[in-house]
Amino acid sequence: MIELPEAEVLRKDLERELMGRRVASVGVHHPGVVKPWHRDRPGFVKALTDRKVVGVRRRGRLLFIDLDDDLTWIIDAGEHGALHREAAGAAPGADAKVTVEFTTGGALHLSEATSKPTVRTGVVATEDAFESADVSRDALDPLDDNPTWMEFGRYLAAADQPLRLLLVDQRRILGLGAVYADEILWEAGLRHDRSSASLSTQEVRRLYRATQEVIVAAMKAAGSSLEDAEPEAMIDDEGEAAEHLRVFGREGLPCPRCRTPIERTRLKKTIQTYHCPRCMI
Repeated sequence: MIELPEAEVLRKDLERELMGRRVASVGVHHPGVVKPWHRDRPGFVKALTDRKVVGVRRRGRLLFIDLDDDLTWIIDAGEHGALHREAAGAAPGADAKVTVEFTTGGALHLSEATSKPTVRTGVVATEDAFESADVSRDALDPLDDNPTWMEFGRYLAAADQPLRLLLVDQRRILGLGAVYADEILWEAGLRHDRSSASLSTQEVRRLYRATQEVIVAAMKAAGSSLEDAEPEAMIDDEGEAAEHLRVFGREGLPCPRCRTPIERTRLKKTIQTYHCPRCMI
């Protein structure tokens, strides 16, 4: 999954590359990806074709490309989707779900390696974009909202959830997934099952600092282009976790802080966490 750090890298790159450019043609290679906002493929193609890009925003891990005529193109990369910059006229790969060419500056391909994609995309009225994308008005974007540590602490106390589940709850905190939730908790030295309402002032400050530092470091590790900021960057060619990750995907390997073997614990049917049983308390 593209998480908040990669999404911000993509936002900056899209802003740099697409501002002022106009959509020349649109191809939809899997009709399901436009269903949340359009009845069919022609509806999406008509809504996006010939539109000019006037801005690029992000909320959590979702991208909002503002167009002329008060319209916004929403891109949700889903569970395993990725954006690729391609040359104009380049044949779409087998995994391509949507291809968009511009009058100048090549094309964007939205892809996902599955026959049942989780990527979503559509064009909606700009004033309704966040609501249409089901972005909670009350959720916190750690990067964009930039709360003080005291505001962050009050938010944690009000949520009163186990920390690991809270960090990936998109109704509460936007953009974080399994990778950086585990990394943030390791950096803060806090267990996954600690209640967010139980933290001391010192622990709140540790978690606040860890959240900011992990996101910034992840943005640097993700690179600075569409080609770099992809979920595959988390795993190398041999299936091992990327070097910049301290705990995620490192079951059985020594903790970088105390050398205790990293453990993996299942929290729910579809949720598991990597953690150190010794130095995360």
